[in-house]
Amino acid sequence: MKVFLRTHITAIVLALAISLGLSSAAPAQLPFELTDQERANFKVILKPARYDESDDKIELVTVFWYGCASCRSSDATTSLFASSLPEDVRATRLPGLFDNARMPFQTHARLFFVLDELNAESAARQAAFDTALNVHNPNARNYGLITKESQETFAASQGISRAAFNAAYDSPAVAGKEARAKTFLENSGIDAVPGMIINGRYVITNFDGPYYQLAEKLINHERDRLAKAKAEAAKAGEAKGDAAKADEAKAGER
Repeated sequence: MKVFLRTHITAIVLALAISLGLSSAAPAQLPFELTDQERANFKVILKPARYDESDDKIELVTVFWYGCASCRSSDATTSLFASSLPEDVRATRLPGLFDNARMPFQTHARLFFVLDELNAESAARQAAFDTALNVHNPNARNYGLITKESQETFAASQGISRAAFNAAYDSPAVAGKEARAKTFLENSGIDAVPGMIINGRYVITNFDGPYYQLAEKLINHERDRLAKAKAEAAKAGEAKGDAAKADEAKAGER
């Protein structure tokens, strides 16, 4: 099950994208054609923005939700894909932060950032999926881990002290990470999980088709685009330097 959610903000973004000839249409700058299936689950971000600008690596952000069965079933494959990418690609995980009264995206996102702050997310991830989806409690009528108390108990079951959990839960660091992620995800216009955001420029959200192949093609395209931009910048710098030297020579002749 792919979890699909269109927020008010996303609807506005999509409307603007369509009016500008962007969104799910294949952008002219791509050196390859998208299949109909790829195009149906592919969008161009109107205002490209990466989540992390601390380096010049190509950024792959995988977006998930602990309450998403498809995210749970594909997590191992997604992790393997991310770990197999070249060193010039930096992979990051973020939880979906959609506004939805029926689905606890925000609550589960806070758990993610707390576990991440405590360097425990990777180890606790499978258990978090299982508990949120009530894998071992199939008669439950609601998602698991929807209260701070239940999350604290879960953390304790993962070897995290209650004091450490509560300190992280209420910390400015966790609140800051959550706010930053929400801004990034809203700007991307992503409206479904599982999904991927490629270098702050492209969104893909379909595990039923050639999902990883499309991600790899977009990563390769970004590598080529960045190399070309770097070469053009270097060439422009050389031309500017040559012009400056010529001006200096003329000034010396006077």
